[in-house]
Amino acid sequence: MEGEQQQQEQQQSILDVDLLGLNAEDRLEYIQTLIADSYNIAIAKKLEEFLDIQINENIYLFQANSTLLKLYQFNPSSLNKDAIAKMLAKSLMNFPCNDFLFLSYMIPSTIQKEEPLLKLFTLNNLLENCKFKEAWAHINNNSFFSSIPSFTDNIRNFISGVLSITYQNISLTMLQELLNLSESEIKEYISTKQPTWKINDTTVSLQSENSKQKKADTFTFDQLSRILPTFIK
Repeated sequence: MEGEQQQQEQQQSILDVDLLGLNAEDRLEYIQTLIADSYNIAIAKKLEEFLDIQINENIYLFQANSTLLKLYQFNPSSLNKDAIAKMLAKSLMNFPCNDFLFLSYMIPSTIQKEEPLLKLFTLNNLLENCKFKEAWAHINNNSFFSSIPSFTDNIRNFISGVLSITYQNISLTMLQELLNLSESEIKEYISTKQPTWKINDTTVSLQSENSKQKKADTFTFDQLSRILPTFIK
């Protein structure tokens, strides 16, 4: 009985730790300790607190968020839709990594259709299908996204990455629309991408000469189907 009481007191002392009072290294070590006890619903509040820290300090620890979501799975009465929305937002900021997809498997389909989660699943679908103009309209029409620091910056970087591997050249106007930037902002943004991105009058080159050469040296399946028989003979 005394041993059980000591264990409870020890667990409570762990949960009483002030996350904001820890430095980054100690905080990570503390969270890893919590995650090791991944079936204990008592740690959910601390993981929710750490999720807020991830939002405010623009850091990311997927393992902590997935552990929290798993706790919600086994303890539906403790489910916090606002917390789930925050972890989904952080996973979208990590595109094209498939963190969002992994988390979605753990969320009941009925809840996915409820706000604030619905807006996240809608945005994910738009980004996956490269409907970038529609994605920006959705982001701009929902104040939730503006409450997440650096959210739009991360989404813009993801889109620019997709454009870089899709286009060699693109009109300045179209690039401006796809990245949701004003005329002055697009030029400043392009300057951060140099020397890979270059403005040529009304056109923007999105690939360096080296990357163009590599792309030119890559055979398509159709080309290989015509070349291989010559070697087989």
